[in-house]
Order: sequence, then C-alpha cells, then structure tokens
Amino acid sequence: MAEFMTRPKMLVSGGLGFLGSEIAKNFFQEYAITIIDNLSTNVVSIDDLKDICGEITYRNMDLAKLSKVDLDWLNTELNDTTIFCHFAAAVGVKKIDQSPREAIINENKINHDLLPLLAKYKTKTIFASSSEVYGNQENCVEDQSLQIGPPDILRWGYACNKLMTEFLLKSYEIPHITLRLFNVTGPRQSSKYGMVIPKMIRDAIKTGKITIYGDGTQTRSFCHISDLIGSLKYLIEQDKFTNQTINIGNDQNRVTIEELAHLIKDTLKLDVEIEKIAFNDEYSANSKDILKRSPSIEKLKQFYRPQVKLKAIIEDIAKSYE
Repeated sequence: MAEFMTRPKMLVSGGLGFLGSEIAKNFFQEYAITIIDNLSTNVVSIDDLKDICGEITYRNMDLAKLSKVDLDWLNTELNDTTIFCHFAAAVGVKKIDQSPREAIINENKINHDLLPLLAKYKTKTIFASSSEVYGNQENCVEDQSLQIGPPDILRWGYACNKLMTEFLLKSYEIPHITLRLFNVTGPRQSSKYGMVIPKMIRDAIKTGKITIYGDGTQTRSFCHISDLIGSLKYLIEQDKFTNQTINIGNDQNRVTIEELAHLIKDTLKLDVEIEKIAFNDEYSANSKDILKRSPSIEKLKQFYRPQVKLKAIIEDIAKSYE
C-alpha cells in the first residue's frame, strides 16, 4: 500500500473496458492506477483486474451524468494526477447506430464538465479519438483536411464528436496527445457492437457461419492491442509529442473483409459458411459503410513500428474462445 501511494497517479476513464483495462494491466507497476467506469460496456470486473494489478482505486461513475459529489471527487483526484487516459466512449458502430443521439449528447456533457477541470490542473491527457474523423477518405494522414460525411447520416455525429473533443483540448490549452485509433483489437474485445474480428471468430466457432455485410470489398487495417500499448509506453515516458495527433494502426494488416473472412476460416480450420447480406439489412439508414480506410503511420514509425501480423491477431483472439 505504501508503495502504491508513492507512485505517480494515472487516471483511466473507461478503465474496465477493452482498451482501458489493458492500459491498467500494462502500467500498474509504474503508476498508481485509478479507474472510472460506469460498467456499460466493461469486459472485466474490478475484482478480476485487481487480481492482476493488485492495488487499484475504482469509482463507479458516469462522466455524462456527474453529480456534485462526483465533480468534487474529480476536482480532488485531478489535483495530483500525472496522466489522464481518456478512453471512456460509446463502443462500436452497432452501438452508435442504435443510439446516435445518446452518443452525441453524452460526449457533449462529458466535455462540458470534464475539460474545464483538466484545464484547471493542466493534466496531461491521452485522448482516444477515432479513425472515424477521416470519414470516407482512404489514406488517412493526421494533418490533412477532413471531409467527414453528409449530415443526414447520423453515424457521422460520432466522428464530429471526436473531432470536437480534439478541438476543445486545444482550445482549453490542455497538454494532450490525441490518438486516432484504427481497428485496435485483441482478446476479450466484445463482439456485441460490430467489432469485426471478434464477431467473425465468435460466429464461426458458435454458429459455423461468418456474415459479411455488403459485398466484402471494403478494406480495413487491423492493429493488435499490444501495439497500442507499445506506442503508449513511448509517448508517456518520452513526452515528445505533446499537443500532437497520432494515428495508431498497422498499415501492414490491410485486408478486404472477404479476405479476412476466409483467413479466419482457414486459421481456425473450421467448416464455416461465409454469407453476404446487404449492409442496411443489419444497420439502419442512419449508418453508412466505409469502403476503404487505412492509416498513414509515418509519424508513429518515428518511434514505434507495429509488430503483430493479422494471422497472429486472429490466433490470439481465437484462444480466448477455447
């Protein structure tokens, strides 16, 4: 306990979710970890996480519905927090499609209450943005002009939210690094909300069928969670990219969705049927599929090169279903 109290403090929002819990597991030896989570999309319990990390402080809190008690607690907590990893967010295309208005409102509420406190204490913030901000652009470079999408497609509200948070971090002069994440995946990621590889693997194992939405020519680039953690370790320890935006992804793992389905089938060595259905048979008219998206990671490669190949990602996720 004494050692825990002497370490610098790291606060992680969404700390029981897929990304946030991996941050806790990989930084608990260097930092005293405090987790905020409302348990809406958690993939691990606080007890299970404590079994791995030992001493962790946890507060059940919805950042979009802060009480005065919550605000007072945050005010005290941020006073001596060294790093704030802001990874609380609506999860997955499916969830955004089901509740687009809720996602927009919640992000605005979080920014309204949280960002002034971060500005007050100049808390260094790692913000999990999204490749969604690039809209339908294929080759995504951090400093390029953005064209997100038509305003009558509510899916793009999520992208606008993420981009607005990026702008607000700058306007509040909060020291920060924005990470635009491209299909970061790995074991324990939920398959519920349209996460491509976990859903395909789960369906292949449990139903003997993989469903492709659309014609399968859509391209994506997949990145293993360990490569996000590897890049984070450098960014936090070296402190060389403050107030910059960095794409986190793996441009070597670019694949069409149909190729991915066959690779999963071959890797699992299962007799799996691959079927195609229209995208809007599964998703509402508020959503629109992205045809091609791949990250430019030239900035990332200045300090880190993603390691995990696509086949190894599939094998790693499949182990969690054994």
